[in-house]
Amino acid sequence: MMPVSQTLPAMRFWLWMWSAMGLGLQAVLGADAPRLRVLTTIAPLYSWTVNVAGDAAQVENLLPADVGHHTYSFRPRDLRRLGNAQILIANGLGLEQWLEKALASSAPSLKVVRIGDALRPDWIHTVPTLDLPHEHSDGHDHDHGHDGDQPNPHVWLDPRLALRAVAEIARVLGESDPARAEIYQRNAAAYSTRLRALDAEIHGTLASLPHRRLVTFHDAFPYFTRRYELELVGVIEEVPNVDPSPKYLAKLLEVIRRDQVKAIFTEPQFNPRLARRLAADLGIACAELDVLETGRLAPEFYEQGMRRNTDTLVRTLGKP
Repeated sequence: MMPVSQTLPAMRFWLWMWSAMGLGLQAVLGADAPRLRVLTTIAPLYSWTVNVAGDAAQVENLLPADVGHHTYSFRPRDLRRLGNAQILIANGLGLEQWLEKALASSAPSLKVVRIGDALRPDWIHTVPTLDLPHEHSDGHDHDHGHDGDQPNPHVWLDPRLALRAVAEIARVLGESDPARAEIYQRNAAAYSTRLRALDAEIHGTLASLPHRRLVTFHDAFPYFTRRYELELVGVIEEVPNVDPSPKYLAKLLEVIRRDQVKAIFTEPQFNPRLARRLAADLGIACAELDVLETGRLAPEFYEQGMRRNTDTLVRTLGKP
């Protein structure tokens, strides 16, 4: 009989071998297992998710690259895509209300992740955020306080909130695909390092702007302006595709003159005609800021878009 002193090392060796073989088998099975099918709703979410997933999951975006959620029309093939997906990454906060009925009727078993649910309530702005005569969807304007009923969904324009979203995406993918959970976490860590660098870069670039007040086309930039200590003093259209009333525009022009705003910013998704006319009447600059709701579906889309907006602000507000 083998002495106990020799038996224990031998047992440890074989336990280690079986463990290593098990891990190797798990890795092989994980590599051969079908990839998760993940669907996102808008370009920023696609950019975040594809950076987390890498090659480990199949990521597609529901909306075409050049179509925004304001003008999107649901198509029969979109129902099939919902039915084929395993996970849907949505923004939430009221952005995808057009999707809720389709989810309930056509994809009741689809795992839906709403990024807004992962954010603390005190981080969320409400609509409206500005003290101007309020344009309601019925076409009437009202002097108002903030009713706080509707969250502002444009959270992706703050890279710190993007970091929270990326962590949530990695967690959900890992829970749904445990064999590749380490890959998702590793990818998320690498991408988060890039997002922190992006945030620091933007903060450093905009810190010395001599002019910090601006007017945008929609109420889409409160997260961005809060993060980088800019002052959003007004918007042209509080309700997308609803023309502002003469009373509202008169008040807005008064605020622009009073606060010595140097620029009005348009968006690529909407006609800039009114904004350009107002800027010309006021004798101030007019430039384009991208809300990033649409654009090329690529891993680098979000970082490139945020840098492009930063460059626009420097060119427009950086002159003494």
